Amino acid sequence: MGYTHYWDFVDNCSLYDFSTAIADCTKIIKASPVPLGNWDGEGEPTLTEYASTVKEVHFNGSKDDSHEDFKVSLQSFRNKGNWFCKTAQKPYDIVVVACLCVLEDRLGKNFQARSDGAPHEWEDGKNLAFEVLGRDIKIPQNVIDQVNMKDDYVKQYRKDHPEYNYINRPFLG
Repeated sequence: MGYTHYWDFVDNCSLYDFSTAIADCTKIIKASPVPLGNWDGEGEPTLTEYASTVKEVHFNGSKDDSHEDFKVSLQSFRNKGNWFCKTAQKPYDIVVVACLCVLEDRLGKNFQARSDGAPHEWEDGKNLAFEVLGRDIKIPQNVIDQVNMKDDYVKQYRKDHPEYNYINRPFLG
């Protein structure tokens, strides 16, 4: 299995909102505190533009710190579906998490992120997004509620970490 982040484009949102979110992700990628590579960990991240608007971000960790590539594109936005990226908690995970926080922040109910990671494991990515963009970014509610985790683990985690604003709803695990 491995340490994985998941996301879905749920409803249609405006192309403007999507482009704005991708532009924010581009800023984060360019400011990355860790080396990033292209899809296979070599070269540079791919930031594709159409008509002067960024429509795709595609990156991985660099060389030995690569695992699976993270890609969000206009095609994935239009096709909806379930997407994921296994980072194995390698250093580039911070950038993946920052981008997922920004996507949910910008797209709201039209985007949902989930993770194998606990909320405290998203703090560095959330903070990176804040530092780069200069505005408050939140950890996605599904991550806080731990919808991918087993019920017995969630109960103990919530007891140990009361600092998060949990919403009681059914678990998927």
